[in-house]
Amino acid sequence: MLVWNRTYFLSRLSVRALPPVGFCDTVGVPVSDWDVLIVGAGVSGLSALRVLDRAGLRAACLEARNRIGGRIESIHDPASPVPIELGAEFIHGRPAEIWDIVDRRHLAAYDCVEHAVYSAGGHFQHDEESWEKISGVLDDIKRLGSPERDRTFRNFLDQSSYPADLKQWVTSYVEGFNAARAEVIGIASLAEDARAADKIHGGHSFRTLNGYDVIPAALVDGIEDSQAKLRLNSVVEAIRWEPGSANVHLRNALTGERQVMHAHRVIVTIPLGVLQAEPDEDGAIRFDPEPGEVLRAARKLRFGQVFRLVLRFQRAFWEDKHELSSAGFLLSREPIFPTWWTTLPVHSPILTAWSAGPHADELAGRSKDEIVRKALSSIGKITGLEPPALEAAYFHNWRDDPFARGAYSYVPAGALAAREKLAKPVGETLFFAGEATNLDGYSATVHGAIASGARAARQVIQQQ
Repeated sequence: MLVWNRTYFLSRLSVRALPPVGFCDTVGVPVSDWDVLIVGAGVSGLSALRVLDRAGLRAACLEARNRIGGRIESIHDPASPVPIELGAEFIHGRPAEIWDIVDRRHLAAYDCVEHAVYSAGGHFQHDEESWEKISGVLDDIKRLGSPERDRTFRNFLDQSSYPADLKQWVTSYVEGFNAARAEVIGIASLAEDARAADKIHGGHSFRTLNGYDVIPAALVDGIEDSQAKLRLNSVVEAIRWEPGSANVHLRNALTGERQVMHAHRVIVTIPLGVLQAEPDEDGAIRFDPEPGEVLRAARKLRFGQVFRLVLRFQRAFWEDKHELSSAGFLLSREPIFPTWWTTLPVHSPILTAWSAGPHADELAGRSKDEIVRKALSSIGKITGLEPPALEAAYFHNWRDDPFARGAYSYVPAGALAAREKLAKPVGETLFFAGEATNLDGYSATVHGAIASGARAARQVIQQQ
């Protein structure tokens, strides 16, 4: 999702595991008598569960992992001065879906330091005018991007008269922020997302001091007997359905035991990358019969790739250089890890490395040790300093995670209508949610995922 702000390439979309719920049936609710089964306990699935539970429907949420949160993964390391975010980190603007939780739970949310430093050829640039130039290109996209005149971002730049240097920087921005390829992503979706962000002050970003995992935890709060309705370690392998009835086939990730659960309706909230997987691939779900229009729509979209690495040093060595001492973001043209950010305004010896879109290709199949070495080489070249001893490196490979298969979705040129088809119920029985199905311009965000889960739940309730 493209949002103009000075908080550069932001990860969007862990919760500490709840006590595991076994494969036993919920007391008093026969396995064959669920109103709704929800596949996936990311924020979309939890949002759906919350709405359905409040409406009095008998609903259960099935999660393959041993924790809730999906692509939110917060590490609370006692040795770290702040929570370590391996997935979502930033609150984009002031979306009600998140700020209602922040206010209700009296959380500490603080403004990010958005001052960026450009590093090129050993020189540092603090030129505010550069941001304004990039912003001007994005404003042009908002003005020109429409479904009727959609084209790739690369084509848009090629037909423009922007200076070559500006084209390079804005390409790096769009590819990094959206985990996309310039020759694929369409300007119609970029424009739609940017206009939607304007409505919630999306140019301003925040972090929560408590860790992002408070968001999914808050969605569970208030659900009666929530531990019984959240079934962790439950890998859904197949959904066999007919109008008004569905059998969900699942496997216990710990014991291998298989079970079939029945419900009148199913809400599927798995990431787009998992929905796009072939039926025989690890983590994929087989549908019988296949919801053809939904799966065709899913294949028209793209699921971006990101490698994100959080490094904790003995000290904030980059602050040794005056030019970098107040930097919230370090932007460069390094081929693998071009983008970094600090924890400012909280001072800590922690840096996050970000490699997205085509930059991520070089890291596919690499070990964590190799990725760390490449990151250290990159930050050394960007800063011109020798990094001190590394105390810890935190990493989750979302690309190879069978229940994620990547970072978040984006829309190729000419495919904007696919999101609407992806969000359309099938046979009044299958419903789809998740950030890729958001129709409000908030795809690829946590608040967009939350909204999509609530939307799918309301669709179910309307069928009652």
